[in-house]
Amino acid sequence: MVRVRWLGQAFFLLTDAGGRRLAIDPFDPAAFDYPPAQASADAVLVTHEHHDHNHVGAVAGEPRIVRGPGGVGEHDLGFARVRGVAAWHDEERGARRGPNTIYRVELGGLAFVHVGDLGHLLSAGQVTKLAPVDVLFVPLGGHFTLEPERVPALIESLGPRVTVGMHFGNRCTRRLPLAPVETFARGRKDVRAIPGPEFELEPAALPAGPEVWIPGLP
Repeated sequence: MVRVRWLGQAFFLLTDAGGRRLAIDPFDPAAFDYPPAQASADAVLVTHEHHDHNHVGAVAGEPRIVRGPGGVGEHDLGFARVRGVAAWHDEERGARRGPNTIYRVELGGLAFVHVGDLGHLLSAGQVTKLAPVDVLFVPLGGHFTLEPERVPALIESLGPRVTVGMHFGNRCTRRLPLAPVETFARGRKDVRAIPGPEFELEPAALPAGPEVWIPGLP
């Protein structure tokens, strides 16, 4: 079992059955109107060096910090295995917004993929490095990332059982030109609203068919 907690924007905290915690993309609280995040972790993953994704000071404890794919892209955290795959924040190979790392995390018998601020569709080689995928964290608000109408192609390329929406427009992101979830969800029957910002996942209890989950605001 893995407990997933969304703290806002692209910031997630994954906790396994043994209480080990992995944080991904903590944000600078000055950037948004989300409640101040109170989290501690054993490790932190940073997909790229923008202040709404790299504020490691928001995570208490003495976590190991992982930035970028690393030499061979593999990071053994002891309780989780992480693979970093190099990508870009835009469609010009980072010329506009810089590099971005996609992380594949094996934790609690599940394979999670967090794409950060991905700005392009994936190559066949990137898909091979990330597959198979149980749970995908993907931005839905566009503008700085893939536009909402292109996200379905990303989801289809990776084939997750559960896609978790993040980085979308809501009352806490009014200062940013992010599209609301409704832009992506219009006409789709696989989108499910989660009552709150936390939920649990078990390998044997994933949905039979692929679903997109939208967590409630923190």
